Amino acid sequence: MKIWVCMYDLNPVDPRFKPRAGALIKAEWALEQIGYSDLHPWPEFGDAALPEHLLSLRAVQPTPLAKRSLDFNYIDREFRLRKKNAFAGLILPRSHRLVTDIRTLDSRVLNEWHKAGFTHLKVKMGHDLAAETEILLQLVYASPLFWRIDLNGKLSAAHFDSWWESLGADVHARIDLVEDPTAADPVTVEGPWANDWYAQARAKIRIVKPAREEATELSRYDRFIFTHAMDHTLGQACAAWSAARFYSDHPKKMDICGLAAPELYAPDAFANEWLCAGPRLKPTTGTGFGFDEILNGLKWERLV
Repeated sequence: MKIWVCMYDLNPVDPRFKPRAGALIKAEWALEQIGYSDLHPWPEFGDAALPEHLLSLRAVQPTPLAKRSLDFNYIDREFRLRKKNAFAGLILPRSHRLVTDIRTLDSRVLNEWHKAGFTHLKVKMGHDLAAETEILLQLVYASPLFWRIDLNGKLSAAHFDSWWESLGADVHARIDLVEDPTAADPVTVEGPWANDWYAQARAKIRIVKPAREEATELSRYDRFIFTHAMDHTLGQACAAWSAARFYSDHPKKMDICGLAAPELYAPDAFANEWLCAGPRLKPTTGTGFGFDEILNGLKWERLV
């Protein structure tokens, strides 16, 4: 098996965030049997830095994150070998609109997104919860959009319980879910809690990131919402394919996902080819997970 890498930086549109490093992986599993995938760690959430994952590939002892990348690489290879598109016959689920800073929102923007077809909005909160909550209360009735709030485990259980109670039942009715309300302490009140990075015993909603895990051992959950890992467009395509495959097998579990990523990063050739203005991504063209011409034109460095 031969492996090449193409290092990349993703440049967030939001100037508060630094560029994110990752690597595209090209693997030759057998003679002229090529697959492509993405490898994008999040050290902020406990992942090893990118060089360690690459070293694990070189040592043929891949980290769990690198192994997931190879899993998708092999799937991509299978479709390319048969000259088939991975998305053929699949229906991609609709996505929510992702917002990293609630301060950028106003009623006009929300209504524009609703007119574009979005039904749900996901916003990250918890940096300055009091100020963010004030904006939330001003906007929660400004459009028909339902809200998904991601707290990234930043609150204690006591702080979260108090905050949730302060919102009141009318606001609760506009909130579809709250993701990772705490990092460790158990939340004592019932509600639409969703587990992503942190496990919450009362959560009945599971955020599934295919770049990190398979959709298994989910029997305790009522809902399964697939999202990308804020990674490279190729990684996002793998997440979208995983979601479409899962819902094809479990149509009654279809949900609004987090697969579209408009205006998250400065656009590049990959993002431009998969540009999505609305809530439903269009399947990529080409073989495997797509992007054939762009991948063929990259400069690859031999790793193994």
